[in-house]
Amino acid sequence: MRGIIVTVVLACAVAGCSAPAGEGAGPDVPRVVSTDVAVGKEITITAAGPVPRHLIAGPGDRITWRNTTSGDQTVTLADGTSSGAIGPGQVFTREFPTSGSFTYKLGTASGLVEINLPEPSAGS
Repeated sequence: MRGIIVTVVLACAVAGCSAPAGEGAGPDVPRVVSTDVAVGKEITITAAGPVPRHLIAGPGDRITWRNTTSGDQTVTLADGTSSGAIGPGQVFTREFPTSGSFTYKLGTASGLVEINLPEPSAGS
């Protein structure tokens, strides 16, 4: 059930669910999408830090950090793995083969990659 709720919430956030035209925020008000937690395989490096700060993925997934800033950035995982300098427009990718919580630093910001086993299907 939790997986269904997360999927619906994330699908709405990705699709840009909003009020029908003429209701709610006007065209001058930016749409707000959570930058805290998301399911996926990519983290965007912004001037404000990593987006999302907490990424949830599955075992064996390759997670990519994409630098959208104008300067070099470095991702350093708690296990000591470092991306080295990631230039503007460049990426750093790392595979996470096992479940666990993996923290990382990005300049003064920090983030978390959480690798979860898939929920068992009914009848398993």
